[in-house]
Amino acid sequence: MDEPGDTADGPIFSATKTGAVVEFTRDPHPGTDRYLVIEAPGLLVLFPEEKPRQDPVESLPSEPSSDRPDRDAQLRHAFGVLRNRVPASAWTSSLHPYTNLTDDFCRLQGQTAVREDVSAYLLANSSVRSAIEMLFTSIAMSARADWRAAPESMRGVVARGWFLGRWVPTFLVLDGPIQRFLTSQAFRRQKGPAELLRAVRAFLSNRDFMLLRHAFAHWSFSWSTDGVDSEIVAIGRSPSEEVRVSRSEADAFHIITFAVVEAIHDVFLESRPTGPL
Repeated sequence: MDEPGDTADGPIFSATKTGAVVEFTRDPHPGTDRYLVIEAPGLLVLFPEEKPRQDPVESLPSEPSSDRPDRDAQLRHAFGVLRNRVPASAWTSSLHPYTNLTDDFCRLQGQTAVREDVSAYLLANSSVRSAIEMLFTSIAMSARADWRAAPESMRGVVARGWFLGRWVPTFLVLDGPIQRFLTSQAFRRQKGPAELLRAVRAFLSNRDFMLLRHAFAHWSFSWSTDGVDSEIVAIGRSPSEEVRVSRSEADAFHIITFAVVEAIHDVFLESRPTGPL
């Protein structure tokens, strides 16, 4: 609807209607995207709503915008979130935790005895490679989900599903093929200090993490939110086995565990054939 004598600087300005969409030459109320509309013959009045629209879910962490995110920065932040749950170690206190992890794995892979034992273990336990491939597939599919595209009334539920799509497969790998590999005889003949590998093993066997993992494995947990963050309650077989973690803590456990899986893949599996060795 265009009126003669419109001016872009005054209270009257141009607008064009295409179907049910009205496009204005300027934003009548910057920061407002919801209006109460009164329509009359030859007249359309828009009243900005006083309360801005808010999504009924806690804030979500932004996804990395780069194809090569800063894994060291991600792990430093995750360890910071878990500083009251995970004992300090050379790994959790490192400025370059992911780099140190891959470097240490490369050091182990460079030892002939370890490389032979790792090859034998992976040949006998194909579940390690399969678990990693399926985990990558599951996380990739979860990353494509857009909770913001859901109806507003359902965004809280969809956002929780987005997190569960990340956490459940990662937590199930814990106390499964990945941890069994890291604690196996494949590393029994290593030479030199094993401080970092011990720290990784200790992290994966953290009591709170294991209770959380078991609760997810049996779908025995509850979830509540206050609009800012959430609390996940892992329900065990007894009160002593119950653990409460925030959404940010659960996601930190996921981020660190997934980084361990990535490092195992890149160092021990990526250059290996998929068939018999």
